[in-house]
Amino acid sequence: MDDIRHDKLKAERAFAAPDPADCQTMLDVRAGVDEIDRMLVALIARRQGYMDAAARIKPSRSVVRDEARINQVLANVKAEAERHGLSWAIAEPVWREMMERCIAYEFDVWDATRG
Repeated sequence: MDDIRHDKLKAERAFAAPDPADCQTMLDVRAGVDEIDRMLVALIARRQGYMDAAARIKPSRSVVRDEARINQVLANVKAEAERHGLSWAIAEPVWREMMERCIAYEFDVWDATRG
């Protein structure tokens, strides 16, 4: 990875808001939540880009929904959630809904590009 890209990734991972344990006021908490939301939007937008790529690459509409891949993603996310101390009660429904929305989006893109 070139140095510029590596520095950009490091900068994107740095947080301006205080760590949760260091928050003293609700303004601190809200600043952290707002910062995380901005990061999540950027990451989800990038994930959506991969759905565009998948719709472009997959040869038939019948392979857009892939149950084995859904289960693999959930297993990967569960392991990562455990590693980071994220409650599975939060992570699982978020990822299930995001995947369903991404699959619906991919179907729409697949249809629009093959129509």
